[in-house]
Amino acid sequence: MKNKIKKILESPKIIISVVFLVAVVIGVFAYKFVGYAPKINNNNFEDSSIVLKDGATIDLAFPKTGRINAVYVKQGDVVKKGQILANLDFTDAQGALEIAKANYQKIINGATSADIDLAKAAVQTAQVNLDTVIKQQDLAVKSAYRTLLNSTPEALPTTQVSDYIAPIITGNYILDKEGDINLTVYNTGGTPNFLTSGIIENSTGIINANTSQPLGNSGLYIKFPQMNNMNVSNWTISIPNKKATNYIPNYNAYLGAEESQKRLVEVAQVNLDQANKALALKVANARPEDVAAATGSLSVAQGAYDNDFIYAPADGVVTMVNLSVGEIATANQRVVSVIAKNNK
Repeated sequence: MKNKIKKILESPKIIISVVFLVAVVIGVFAYKFVGYAPKINNNNFEDSSIVLKDGATIDLAFPKTGRINAVYVKQGDVVKKGQILANLDFTDAQGALEIAKANYQKIINGATSADIDLAKAAVQTAQVNLDTVIKQQDLAVKSAYRTLLNSTPEALPTTQVSDYIAPIITGNYILDKEGDINLTVYNTGGTPNFLTSGIIENSTGIINANTSQPLGNSGLYIKFPQMNNMNVSNWTISIPNKKATNYIPNYNAYLGAEESQKRLVEVAQVNLDQANKALALKVANARPEDVAAATGSLSVAQGAYDNDFIYAPADGVVTMVNLSVGEIATANQRVVSVIAKNNK
């Protein structure tokens, strides 16, 4: 035959032999070779077994049934080798291809197997545990320190005085600062007052023998004895009160909280480090069979995606377009014909 019609197919490796046999049958009994050109890298068609002489007619078909999504040429159009002529709805195939690519990339990066996923989960668990331990121990240490600072605060005369009635200190110190709170007692127009200074904000208050008065922003309160029984004008409240009977127990508890914090955080950090090392080891030892399986899946997905497209197998002129957008194209049914114009 002078103008033997050739069919050029592209499909996943798994079905290449089947499609080839179908093509041979069609070629023998129908004198047509329907299909579309194999797509090599960058849409270049370089199959040396296919000789497209100048003037040769190539009938092209989709190797699968599907709805026409787009038609890019019409009869008489001049096309270049590798140009997309038409395509089916490739949404599903594209999604499957993206998944295959992602899985392949995971394999290459060593993060695909169930063991690796478990190792990642172990790392996440260890990280959460470390964060929780740090938070809990920070709170425990702060609580112990706050208790230490609140070791039974008391007001003592700033100068050496043996005969005095001390004010009563109540409340809960909240500033988390160590040092002295200074109190100065004075009279203004016959009204007894006090002035605070030192580690708390400067403030004033009226001396009241019946009601406790706040000591600035410290969280502590003071109640003075009757003014006619007061013979001290300057008082000091030390934070913490190292003379309090509960100071030593509170101090030891604080040291114990710090030691516990250090130990528990170190243990949690070691567990996280070990989990990360285990994950790194598994990632580094990704199995060759996993890589091979991912490579095969990617090839199949790529082939399925490419089967949704018809490409020009050579430079040429479109002589027939038998498809419209929205129509259903039948597998291996001729829909486009091209006459090669490549001077080969």
